[in-house]
Amino acid sequence: MRRLRRAYRKGARARRPLTHRLVTAGAAAAVSLAASADLVRAIVGLDARHQLLVANDVDRDLLSDREEYALGYQPFEADQNHSAVSDGIELAVRCAGAIARLPGAADANDPGRIYKIESPLRGVELCDVCGAAINMGTVKLVNPGLGLEVDLPILAVHYMEHGSFSYAGELHQGRSNVPVLLRTLAVRFPGAPDRHQLPLDRRVEGGGAIAPDANDLDGDLLADSEELALGFNLHDADQNENLLSDGIELAQRFAEIVERLPTVGPGSPDGKGVYKISFMQKGLEWCDICGASVNMGYWQITNSALGRSLAVPVIVCHYLQHGSFSYSGDVHGAGRAEAAKLHEILGFPHRCGDLGTLPLPADLNGDCRVDLEDLAEMARRWLGSTDPTITQPSPP
Repeated sequence: MRRLRRAYRKGARARRPLTHRLVTAGAAAAVSLAASADLVRAIVGLDARHQLLVANDVDRDLLSDREEYALGYQPFEADQNHSAVSDGIELAVRCAGAIARLPGAADANDPGRIYKIESPLRGVELCDVCGAAINMGTVKLVNPGLGLEVDLPILAVHYMEHGSFSYAGELHQGRSNVPVLLRTLAVRFPGAPDRHQLPLDRRVEGGGAIAPDANDLDGDLLADSEELALGFNLHDADQNENLLSDGIELAQRFAEIVERLPTVGPGSPDGKGVYKISFMQKGLEWCDICGASVNMGYWQITNSALGRSLAVPVIVCHYLQHGSFSYSGDVHGAGRAEAAKLHEILGFPHRCGDLGTLPLPADLNGDCRVDLEDLAEMARRWLGSTDPTITQPSPP
């Protein structure tokens, strides 16, 4: 029976679409610069043979259509965050990393902290793909805040490390319950977390909460008051459905725009449009998170049409680049950038796909136009099916 399983999986891997194999094989070179170094290192070490195909997976991203609907993903888009890695692979790798970082029950001092209980056994099972000897025991993931528990064979974590929620060994075969697993681990999107992305309720000495309020209903790292001021949906963490939290995406876009603004000297005649004035100083400021040093000065961002300006310290730009409006340095201390004022002064949005641009219903390829390319996209999806009663859906 085991020989039959191996033969089937070998054939399944051979039948895997060429584009999927190229994406996974070339992931190390193609991962976007926005991905963290931890994720890049994880992708480099993947063994694509573990990435078992999933039934009812129209876009072949190793997440079934029903799982994608449950997660709020798009079942016809294999790489929503444009990282050059299929969403299912990237998400599995992130879950494996999250499990590895969890403390044991004895080390979880915070009563609401997620922890794991490892139960190894005196025996091993061999991985059907690579033959690795994996302990035959289990690991229990516990989220006390939500009252959720998930039991996984250690073999399942081995497969997640290589980008698959399905697993097969001598004793355990099956697939993890992806929606429940992500809910338990408090993981929603692919990619790896960045320590600079400070929680809204993070406390500092003598300062209280960094954000205007600590309420963040959708968990997108934008406070509810900020989302209301920006005109965003405070119940949707990913409004443009690119699998990147709105707060992280907005901060990184602001950093990109500020970096590209024309620079005017303090004594120069007033510029036109949106520009920045340099007030750099002869000194350095150290990031409290990574220890990087930046100039202790600031940029004065000016919108001549509005007649408004905003001082943005260089340390703030450093944190914006990492996807955080909250910052902490040894000169400017801990604080939070004014997202609504930056949004107004920068004249955001700037380009197609920016948060705040309204997509057209028939814009299937997301280029902010409805044309023949959208018709071609519809043709590509023609006869594709997400009907759970169909065993093997027609390929898009």
